[in-house]
Amino acid sequence: MTFRLFGQLVRLLTKERLEYRADFLLGILAQMISYTADYLVIWLFIRQFDSLAGWTWPEIAFLYSIGLFTYALGASFSFVQMRELEGHVKNGTFDSLLVKPVNPYLYLVCRGFNLAYIAHLTISCSVLVWSLTSLDMEWTALSVLYLVLTVIGGALIQAGFMSLIGATSFVWVRTGFLFTLFFKLKDFISYPLPVFGTFIQLLLTFVIPFAFINYYPAAFLLSHDTSFLSSWAMWIVPAVGPLSYWIGYRVWMLGVNRYQGAGG
Repeated sequence: MTFRLFGQLVRLLTKERLEYRADFLLGILAQMISYTADYLVIWLFIRQFDSLAGWTWPEIAFLYSIGLFTYALGASFSFVQMRELEGHVKNGTFDSLLVKPVNPYLYLVCRGFNLAYIAHLTISCSVLVWSLTSLDMEWTALSVLYLVLTVIGGALIQAGFMSLIGATSFVWVRTGFLFTLFFKLKDFISYPLPVFGTFIQLLLTFVIPFAFINYYPAAFLLSHDTSFLSSWAMWIVPAVGPLSYWIGYRVWMLGVNRYQGAGG
């Protein structure tokens, strides 16, 4: 799978989606309204208390926007593809990927690239820019680099875990309940981690590292104290993303190697 082939797949997919342009645009509008409502709910909640665990509204908007932005990047290459994988395995249509002269994982994620996440990117990027202009932060080349690495790492964490869930399709076939659990756990990172009990904080730090998507990077950039990571760990945070994605990919490929067909 080359970048040229990937570009051709995305170009063909874009033409396919835009065949029904009104439906595509209405879908984007609906998503933007939905996430605008989410921001509004959080703002109304914070308005009653002025701050939450010491975090102000612009800081929480910054936190939430990183989570949403990175989700859109990661999910555009993994969510629909991995969610529909159980259907391909159950119906035997996954076998058609195995006879193509390309890596089956890369073909699957590229062929299913989801343009609809442009809505998530638009709303999250807009609020992210607003929050940055509202916060009194001193930006240096190093902090800008850290934010870029944070975005890449957060997207890789989410794509890696969705790939990991997709890999279970080769064993359990049905994986819908795991995606439900994924989104339930991801809801916790919409708020600063200290809001929750010690168990949740430990779970999202050392077991399912969703806190590395946005909480720890935002805390370091905003100079907030963190319970379980010291300031020296700041540059370890972006490395969690590539590691999570590599594990998800390797487990997925292991599942493919053990796959024996719809009746296996």
